[in-house]
Amino acid sequence: MTGVPHPRYEVVIGLEVHAQLRTRSKLFSPAPVTYGAEPNHSVHPVCLALPGVLPVLNGHAVELAIRVALASQCHVHPQSIFARKNYFYPDLPKGYQISQYEEPLATGGWLDVRMPDGNGGERKRVRLHRIHMEEDAGKSIHDAAVAGDATHVDLNRAGVALLEIVSEPDLRSPAEAAAYLRALRSLLRYVDASDADMERGNFRCDANISLRRHGESRLGTRTELKNLNSFRFVEAALEAEIRRQASLLDAGEKVVQATLQFDPASGRTRVLRLKENADDYRYFPDPDLVPLVLSDAQIERVRKTLPEQADARCERFQRQQGLPEEDARLLCESRALADFFEAAAKRHGDAETLVNWIRRDVLHALGEHGIEIEASRLTPEALADLVERVRQGGVTAQSARALIPELVLSGGDPLRLIQERGLEAVSDTGELEAAVDAVLREHAGHVERLRAGEEKVRNFLIGQVMKRTGGKADPAALRRVLAQRLGEGGS
Repeated sequence: MTGVPHPRYEVVIGLEVHAQLRTRSKLFSPAPVTYGAEPNHSVHPVCLALPGVLPVLNGHAVELAIRVALASQCHVHPQSIFARKNYFYPDLPKGYQISQYEEPLATGGWLDVRMPDGNGGERKRVRLHRIHMEEDAGKSIHDAAVAGDATHVDLNRAGVALLEIVSEPDLRSPAEAAAYLRALRSLLRYVDASDADMERGNFRCDANISLRRHGESRLGTRTELKNLNSFRFVEAALEAEIRRQASLLDAGEKVVQATLQFDPASGRTRVLRLKENADDYRYFPDPDLVPLVLSDAQIERVRKTLPEQADARCERFQRQQGLPEEDARLLCESRALADFFEAAAKRHGDAETLVNWIRRDVLHALGEHGIEIEASRLTPEALADLVERVRQGGVTAQSARALIPELVLSGGDPLRLIQERGLEAVSDTGELEAAVDAVLREHAGHVERLRAGEEKVRNFLIGQVMKRTGGKADPAALRRVLAQRLGEGGS
């Protein structure tokens, strides 16, 4: 998707992100937080709304929420209020959702977001309107293969702790929206507040979007796109809604405030319902919950637990490790990846070489298997040892690279695997001389071309020797032997 501005209209986007907090139990009950459990097994009388039960606030969830607020420069309020947001739906057992409305946990703040290349690749400060806590609803299952003509309700998710992060309408393109979401996900993971896994539904986005003529200051009528569950999906849905709204405005028609859904098959948005106002939810303070009161000392204790943030770490990697900015930023997109690199660099010392291995081989293997570095069995020490073995000439880079996918999935000692698989580099002069002689006999024409000055033929001959030795020939020793056999000197 492009970040090029619309020729006739300025696009105005604000995002509401729901991030599941990384807690073992739910926000107001001791029911465990699980993924993939049997339906309606991770429940408790509180989240089932059985008569006579009372909610008890999860203190760890509060601490995680404060961490996110502080890391995003928000003002954490000394008092916030939990309210009842009333609406009726089968997956909402109480008939209301406990959320925060008039007095949220935190307000203000910002994220400095690196914009995509189409937007100049510069940083843009995206302001945050508010951050508040709320409980999740259950899940309605409409899948005909599972439920037939009926709708089933799974309440495992009901009551799970969520953090809603609402941006100001500072984003001006779908590409900017996706960049903001990536930055926010990185922050949530950096402070260990959320897994922010979109595939598992614990990082979900609703987008508010409107158009106005270039130069106008008054905002247009906005619509809200619901349940956008991937970065690509967010961009595609916003692009579709821009086309729809622009078409209406071009025809002299009005945009109606509504809640929309994106259909990826048709590439269009469709109206789900006319947009509700806050009054429709009849918010009022929950009488079963006292105000959440935080002291300055409590907030400062949480502040002291915050890790080094991504931008500061990126600058340190450039300063201390001598990395280019691009490499440093790649590593610091994920706290786990930055930790992995730093531990490997502490053992090996050649930061530039390690980054090349991480970029070219480790990240490729992770992507091939669809896992994050946190789930990998490859340890920083194992990668450092493998890279050092290549440097010493004990194994070729080709053989070492072939081990990376196995180490990522299964772990193990790379030096032991090299010995067990017979992958030690061939540096024995006699064995190399025999392989070189055979290749020179088989490719006499290429030898003549090399002697005539076609230097690129040398790489072909080296490749043939590598093929004959199963990729195990030590490159430096191979070049020496080849030069000797060609009468070019060398020892």
